[in-house]
Amino acid sequence: MKSVPFSVSLIFMSGFYLFCNAEAPIADASKTSAPAGTLPPNELGKIPILTYHKIADENTEYTRSRESYANDLVLLKKHGFYPVSLSELRTGKITTPKGKIPVLITYDDSSETHFKYEADGSLSPGCAVEIMERFQKKNSDFPLRGVFFVLPKAAYPNNFFGQTELIGKKMKYLTDRGFEIGSHTLWHANLRKYRHKIEEQLALGTYEIQKYVKNYPVYAFALPYGIFPPKEDEPRLRSGTYKGRHYKHEMIFDYSNGLSHSVYDAKFDTYHIRRLHGNEKTLAKLFRQATTQKHIFFVSDGDPNTVTVKKSDAERVRLKPGQKLATY
Repeated sequence: MKSVPFSVSLIFMSGFYLFCNAEAPIADASKTSAPAGTLPPNELGKIPILTYHKIADENTEYTRSRESYANDLVLLKKHGFYPVSLSELRTGKITTPKGKIPVLITYDDSSETHFKYEADGSLSPGCAVEIMERFQKKNSDFPLRGVFFVLPKAAYPNNFFGQTELIGKKMKYLTDRGFEIGSHTLWHANLRKYRHKIEEQLALGTYEIQKYVKNYPVYAFALPYGIFPPKEDEPRLRSGTYKGRHYKHEMIFDYSNGLSHSVYDAKFDTYHIRRLHGNEKTLAKLFRQATTQKHIFFVSDGDPNTVTVKKSDAERVRLKPGQKLATY
């Protein structure tokens, strides 16, 4: 599945100056979550990786309303999902509590709707970070985790979250609180069209991130529009050099709008990781599946050093170093 043309979306977005000016109501999900341990472990099940673009006033294909986004967090917790970090998926050491379903939440295009400050230094009501933090205060067992795939040189308001003078402060805020940063090219370049600029876009994208967070490991990359370059160019997405600047991506995310394979599944491809669009249609389907098809999801056994699966699935398992297999 592909994103809308970015030039069009920027023209549309540039007319908004107060993206985060409306506080979204937060329901208390502390008494609505599925009891941990009620589902048998299934660590070859699918993992949802959600992708949000704008958080604004209305629901569209690429925008989630503030109220809907806040409600998504409530429903994720209610259905037993538990935010996982990118680092956990990378290492395979998933610390999700027993009986819970890991979910990775990602944000593309570094929009000001994701993260905005008021003049007094407070978080703007209704931006994604403020909504998440407000939700977490009421739900301490639902951790603050998410991956921001950023555009350092995009046009306002997608240039590192819009407020140029506050880039360093925002990057420190995110990384200090456990959020993660990934590359999305310099300015949302379609790398099939700009295949001659792959190294430039990716090396300088990493460089710009590390200007603000020194030595930050930029090992994840999300393809603009979900478009891969020609097959022969795909290795160039993984590592390369441009004018002495280096990059190395261990994880590459697309927009196929499907559930991801388990990181322990032989079918899991770290260079073609599936994500779901965070829009009304896709999320409604996800929550229906969480109600009627819960058996399809990865359900944690609570032990990051053990991978628990059905005996019939054991041959598909690919263990990480130091892990052992348990079957039932």
